Amino acid sequence: MYSIFERSGWWRLVAVHGRIVLPLWLLTGCASYHAQPLRDHLPAMAKVAQAMAAALRHDHPASAHPVNLHAPLSGKDLGEIAVLLNPDLRAMRAQIGVAKAQVFAAGLLPDPQLALSADLPSNVAAGYYNAYSMGLSWSLASLFTRAADLHVARAQAHSVQYQVAWQEWLVANQARILARQLYYLQEQEAVSQQAAATTDQLYRTSVQNLRLGDATITTTALRQIAWLDSQDRQLALRRQVTKVRQNLNKVIGLPPGMHLALRAPEMLKNFPGAAQLVPLADSHRLDLLALRAGYQAQEARVRRAILGQYPGFTIGFSRAADTSNIQTIGPSIHLDIPLWNRNRGVIAESEATRAQLHAAYTARLFQTRAEITALVADLHRLHQEITPLEQQVPQLQSAEQRLRSAAAEHNVTLIDYEAVRSQALAKSLQLLALKQAYAEQQVALEMAVGLPWQ
Repeated sequence: MYSIFERSGWWRLVAVHGRIVLPLWLLTGCASYHAQPLRDHLPAMAKVAQAMAAALRHDHPASAHPVNLHAPLSGKDLGEIAVLLNPDLRAMRAQIGVAKAQVFAAGLLPDPQLALSADLPSNVAAGYYNAYSMGLSWSLASLFTRAADLHVARAQAHSVQYQVAWQEWLVANQARILARQLYYLQEQEAVSQQAAATTDQLYRTSVQNLRLGDATITTTALRQIAWLDSQDRQLALRRQVTKVRQNLNKVIGLPPGMHLALRAPEMLKNFPGAAQLVPLADSHRLDLLALRAGYQAQEARVRRAILGQYPGFTIGFSRAADTSNIQTIGPSIHLDIPLWNRNRGVIAESEATRAQLHAAYTARLFQTRAEITALVADLHRLHQEITPLEQQVPQLQSAEQRLRSAAAEHNVTLIDYEAVRSQALAKSLQLLALKQAYAEQQVALEMAVGLPWQ
């Protein structure tokens, strides 16, 4: 008895060549596996500087020079470095690759399916043949939803890109805010350190005068209290400086104990009003653009879900032979019957998600406008508080210096000098604190609008 391979020259040709061509054809499009182990330690500071310089050369070819973190840096410089080095942003930027891969996957057509089977009679008798069946089918359902799937994937990719860009904007401006906060806290620490040295000198002088009988216990105790207060103020400011420096290094992606030299922040006296800034924010804020792109993706998902209610079908072609060697050739079609499901659950879920995204976008708009309005009002209030202090504090400092010289020559009492000195110190620290708040709020307003001042 001859087998079907011997009786069919066409099948024998397919079998012989298929053993060679089919494996090679499959292997040409296959991806290979490459391991990517995790690192169990953080890179050294030298490698961090090298990575940052390489990133600057890649993203900013004009800045291909080595980066010196010990040179005075502006808040803008620190913001750019933070975008390059921040570990969270590095991980988030990997989402862009995932989104692009999803767009690529949405555009792929489904592979056809090949089905092979054979029936070999166990009771071999004359006139019986080995039966076989061969079928090739292809699902056409994805062809009708391919455009919707691509629309979903592309809109989602745009949303991810806007989200990553918005996080980069937030991190850069957070670094700028921390840099301004650190600069003014260091200025306050320097003032408090000088005040602590002055009160220490006054206290030591009062102790010596008390031993000589030229001072009272009350005066000496007041000097001691003033000295202790100045020490507490200095230590409190030092703790704040340390904490802010660590937070800044964390945002940038630098070691916790590293000290950065900072430039004086640029203070802008004039800025637009809320009526001008709100429309700019509505059209340029990256998080709003991300929400719009996400909403468009959800709109496409709703359309995709509605298309899913129609029956999907698969067409095919088959060739077969039974044990009597009756050859058959025929087409086939598989059709879904939309009787109970009709994709209603997916449609309801996608529409509810669209309503939720619509409400989230409206809430973000309201939050943005309220935030900008509050920041503008706060900046105006701070400016009103800073203006008189900028005029009066230099006069108080000059008076304090003159009284210090007069007190050294015993022309005024130490009590009078101490009263003026304490008020001059308090107003100096108050002015620096207000400037710090003003500088921080300026960056916060720029961050809320979503555009640089230029």
